[in-house]
Amino acid sequence: MTLTLYFLRQFIPPFILGVFIFLSVFVLDKLFNLIDLFFNKGVPFLVVAQIFALFLPTIFPLIVPMAILLSCFVTFGRISEENELTAVRAGGIPVYKVFWLPLFFTFILSLSLIPFNTDFAPRANQIFRTILQTIVDRDPLIHVEPRKFFSVKNLKIFADSVDSSKKTLRNVFVFQGSEESRPLDRFFAREGIIESDENNFQLTLKQGQVQRYDLKRPWVLIHTTFGIYTIKVPLNIEKDSQSVRFRNISSKELSKKIREFKAQRLPTAPIEAENSLRYAIAFAPFALALVGIPLALSFKKGGKAFGLGVTFLIVLIYYLLLVTGLTLAEKGILPPDPALWIANGVSIAFGIFFTNKVFKK
Repeated sequence: MTLTLYFLRQFIPPFILGVFIFLSVFVLDKLFNLIDLFFNKGVPFLVVAQIFALFLPTIFPLIVPMAILLSCFVTFGRISEENELTAVRAGGIPVYKVFWLPLFFTFILSLSLIPFNTDFAPRANQIFRTILQTIVDRDPLIHVEPRKFFSVKNLKIFADSVDSSKKTLRNVFVFQGSEESRPLDRFFAREGIIESDENNFQLTLKQGQVQRYDLKRPWVLIHTTFGIYTIKVPLNIEKDSQSVRFRNISSKELSKKIREFKAQRLPTAPIEAENSLRYAIAFAPFALALVGIPLALSFKKGGKAFGLGVTFLIVLIYYLLLVTGLTLAEKGILPPDPALWIANGVSIAFGIFFTNKVFKK
């Protein structure tokens, strides 16, 4: 048991290091945005800190499998490189004692991710989006920067300068799409005033011109000047039907939605795919550890750099399979559970294959 605990103690530090490495990669871009909110946009520090804290649960299920895999290659790659596995065999100790406890650790970690993915993370994401929406409602120009395009629904907007205090834009270019298959309407105005709430986005243009093609004669371009022109875009018309909203509610509520949709004979594939995805990702650490540990023991070279490179390669393949399964499930081509477990199934199959190779040596 002492030997088994030794390998577990070797396994935990690289896992914690991996969490910090991948956490840094994921939050770096978001961190710059949060710093900008605090220093340049006037958002209170406590609100910025709350946004950051609520953002972490949304990426934690992605970070943990990567950190586990990195720990597998760093720990067991070093064990293989320093011939500790040979010493274990020479001592007449079964090889499975080298990795059964780290593998059991990842299994318990996967079980703990189930309530995290199905309840805690969706609720945190919902609060996260609510806070961001409140900030945007209070200051519609919070994410707008001069001389950079920004999008609102079917609008693409560009302005030479932005006055956040007055919520105005100067020298504004607007490109507006439509449901009809025709070119975008093009607007230019000396000044634009933005007003928005949780339901509508309104842009009032002053002293400008608009160019649009005639519907009946598409080869004719109509050019019109105006003193004041108002563009109003509903923001939440599709609120009740957007699949992204399903990520903000718990799996218990998702199951209720699935039953309601089935009773109304509405398609449920996207909701069922989202629900199955949470369980599949929860078991990603265990599936990747099952392939990572024996694969690392098969290598002659270990180390952090080597482990990091192989980790990225395997994670890339894993998530490609996961996204493929998600697409097949959302389109109803395959049932959600088998489709979302393709990545885990492939990982487990390769894990069993490499485990057999290690035991036969």
